[in-house]
Amino acid sequence: MFFGGLMFDIFEKADKEINSQYSNADSNHALIENGEKIFVISIGGSILVDERPNAKSFQKIADSINALSAEGNKFVLVVGGGKTARQYIGTAKQLNANNFLQDEIGIQTTRLNAMLLLPIIQNVFPEILTNVSKAKQVLDSGKIPVFGGIIPSFTTDAVGALIAESLDGIFVNLSNVNGVYSEDPRQNPKAKFFPELSFKQLLSIIKKAQSMPGQHMVIDLPACLILKRSNIPTYFLNGNDLENFEAFVRGQNFKGTSVIPVSEADILADNLVETKVSKKLKKKLLKKHLQKEKELLEAEKPKQKKEKDEEMDMKKFLLH
Repeated sequence: MFFGGLMFDIFEKADKEINSQYSNADSNHALIENGEKIFVISIGGSILVDERPNAKSFQKIADSINALSAEGNKFVLVVGGGKTARQYIGTAKQLNANNFLQDEIGIQTTRLNAMLLLPIIQNVFPEILTNVSKAKQVLDSGKIPVFGGIIPSFTTDAVGALIAESLDGIFVNLSNVNGVYSEDPRQNPKAKFFPELSFKQLLSIIKKAQSMPGQHMVIDLPACLILKRSNIPTYFLNGNDLENFEAFVRGQNFKGTSVIPVSEADILADNLVETKVSKKLKKKLLKKHLQKEKELLEAEKPKQKKEKDEEMDMKKFLLH
């Protein structure tokens, strides 16, 4: 999903307070509210490209999207470069190409992968889009927009995050692992799997992975920060298990990692399906609200005492 180059060091200073407690649940329930949903699917190159682009993998993804689209679901597809992009970028680096050119080459490979979906996705817009703002126009026309990379130094996950932000959509990352782990599960089979996370927890895991040589995360820091700033519902699923993906889109039980943004009002009003995350948030928020009420009462005491003293002084004055 990465296509090389500089990755905005400025983002690394963005989130200072990190929550280190993680959920231990074993499975997830879709917490998507009723109403029209737009799914922005970031399709990792890892599930499309082996030694070469895998036609069967492309067809399976297309069949799944076609079936779900026929049921009325709306999709925007963003396609990664995978091994093909890494090979071209590696060769460009050997030939002394600078970071910008390496990124441009990576972007072109993501678009090549995206183009392979055009003949097999039904009702698809016939061109690979390069402008985030065009996604809504294409969706409104009843077509499915398809993107590759668009901006040097941005991963396709970051592109998907921007699109989800622009459409108030749901961001879904499809990779070759089941979701978010404490470490790369291909390197450490004992890595901990997280069914539910907050954005702070996800950022903590990403930053930890970045500090460890050879680690690979299913999403990068800039993409996560975009999703976090707009509270985008975010999900990580295994793109090789398309039955599970289809269950998720249909609102059924699924296996994956959910990053569920919620408002204080929703939590306190019990508007959510109860999960370990929502229970912890509700307990924390109730404690915070009780503390605020206590502080307000304490702040009112001097004022009430002053009013009572003034009332007594008035009574004394009237009695004399």
